[in-house]
Amino acid sequence: MATKMPNSVAARVMAWLALALIHFGLSQLILPATAALTRHSTGVLEGPGLPVTLLVRLTKLLHFPLVTLALYPREWFPGNWVYLPMAANSLIWAFGICLLLRLYRKKP
Repeated sequence: MATKMPNSVAARVMAWLALALIHFGLSQLILPATAALTRHSTGVLEGPGLPVTLLVRLTKLLHFPLVTLALYPREWFPGNWVYLPMAANSLIWAFGICLLLRLYRKKP
């Protein structure tokens, strides 16, 4: 027999998973855009420009800490297995955002 979670716990878990899913989707959508824009700006004498620079920094921010800092050997996750550390990275982000929201709400 399965036990039911209280509504508040279930709502928190669902919010946490929703944040992780949104982060994972954004971090996957930004990769092709960043690659395309940097490819077009490689031969330009003036450099990549502000939009490309901001996009690259946003990509690094979304992939921080696990992917940006490469806290795992790439050989452990060949091919499509790379999505596992990216999903773990999104769960870390969701946990941090939920923790910050909880701390913000407790302030008097």
